Amino acid sequence: MANPVFDRLESQWNKTTPAGYPTMPGYRPGGAAASTQTRPGADASASYPASATADARYPYGSTAGDAPTASNPIGQSAPTGYPTYDQRALGEAEQAYAAAAADAVDRGRMTYDDVIVRTGALLGVLVVAAAGAWFAATINPGIGVALMGGGLLVGFVLALVNSFSQTPRPALIVAYSAAEGLALGGLSYLMETVYPGIVIQAVLATAAVFGVTLALFASGKVRNSPKLMRFTLIALVGILAYRLINAGLVFFGVLSNGGLNDATIMGIPLGLAVGVLAVLVGAACLIQDFDEVKVGVAAGVPAKFAWMCAFGLMVTVVWMYVEILQLLARIRD
Repeated sequence: MANPVFDRLESQWNKTTPAGYPTMPGYRPGGAAASTQTRPGADASASYPASATADARYPYGSTAGDAPTASNPIGQSAPTGYPTYDQRALGEAEQAYAAAAADAVDRGRMTYDDVIVRTGALLGVLVVAAAGAWFAATINPGIGVALMGGGLLVGFVLALVNSFSQTPRPALIVAYSAAEGLALGGLSYLMETVYPGIVIQAVLATAAVFGVTLALFASGKVRNSPKLMRFTLIALVGILAYRLINAGLVFFGVLSNGGLNDATIMGIPLGLAVGVLAVLVGAACLIQDFDEVKVGVAAGVPAKFAWMCAFGLMVTVVWMYVEILQLLARIRD
């Protein structure tokens, strides 16, 4: 699994039953033993259920023998008690039986709607924070740079905390979206000043990749598979290694500002090729994210994990937007 957020979720989901309940060590189903008592006047070794003194067919009343009377000349045993029922309880039982079966929401299970609503909420927080950072940058570009750097640092720390948290923490997940919004707002303003119109292009391209990937996955035309997971993992490691090496060469003055990105292969800049590969890898990550959400809903995991699914999707979308922004900048260059 390429997304570390969903890696963590999958390991937690494996600890629950198919119905979504946690396993309980030492639990063994069993029945309650009927209490017994000795019949008066009988052998002490003979016992019988306390709920029926003569015949198990009469669980609600005793059938002790009676003395002969005019109405009972031979003293035949007859039940002395009869079952009684709580009519209110019967009415409630009939209503429950006639009502619709409990769905996933009633049982506190995660649904697709839960993931969609929470993802939309996090996206809204990110957009609001980005708009605030953009507005601050128009007043003073230095503030935009500070917000971008601070947002990147805080967002990275919160991403690690949320990824390795044992339980979903909605407040920290919302804070992550706000921090990433500040970072993206400052970055987008700086890119817009150099490449006018690039931000709206990046937003539309990110939305298009997300929508097309979701449509293909929902239709069943693309599916997650072990081969796709291996390809995605290898590609992510390769892109990360390339970026780190390139940054190191530029930082120590070995190469110019463009670094390895300015190198060409068959007339194509290396940075452009890596950018296209990064977008394709981002789409592959989305496919795996969608598949993990599907697995969680099918397994009936608790509804609180919808926050973690939304957080995992946001991590992928933010990374894809940054990659598309850089790719468009290289194309313009």
